[in-house]
Amino acid sequence: MKERLAHVLWIGGSTDAGKTSVARALAEKHAWQEYHYDRFDRFEPPGHWARIDPTRHPHLHAQRDVNLDDRWVNTTPAEMVADWLLSTPERFDLTLEDLRALPPAPPIVAEGYGFLPDLVLPLLSSKRQAIWLVSTEQFKRASYERRGKGRFAGTSDPERARRNHVGRDLLLAAEVRRRARELGLTLLEIDGTRLLEEIVAEVEAHFAPCVPEPTR
Repeated sequence: MKERLAHVLWIGGSTDAGKTSVARALAEKHAWQEYHYDRFDRFEPPGHWARIDPTRHPHLHAQRDVNLDDRWVNTTPAEMVADWLLSTPERFDLTLEDLRALPPAPPIVAEGYGFLPDLVLPLLSSKRQAIWLVSTEQFKRASYERRGKGRFAGTSDPERARRNHVGRDLLLAAEVRRRARELGLTLLEIDGTRLLEEIVAEVEAHFAPCVPEPTR
């Protein structure tokens, strides 16, 4: 598996940390392929939820038809994180199917908040092949507001759902930060003090040893 995914450059991390923007900038600059985890977060094929197998993905299957109130209102951030941590390895399995189906060249820059450090590490030929972007609480809240996220119009209590959503994301950021540090993987704290171009340049330099020289 490691050899089959040696052309994948991984950008994991928390929500609202700029992963998509960084991946898109790198892909545009180098003509790399892009893979965005969130684009498969849907029920329509080829979305991950459309491909759930109850035997292979029991936790995803159990979550598939949960109503909006039970998913976002009648719960706590800690409970949401616990459920997410159970289902994320199953969804990562679907992600690997997606990546293996893509052409092996040029490199693929793949980004997603479901790329937990301990899931990605066994697939790396080098630790320079992956990086995690984690937003500070202040930056995350500002980005969340700026992007107009968390409306939850279909729930009975949109404000509670919104608080739970933000609380879940903050706990996930802490979990990613802890796991990356314990495994000795590279982590960038995103706090809004640097321009996107500076972050892109740092990620690009981090990946550089893993990128083959272009043929002439």
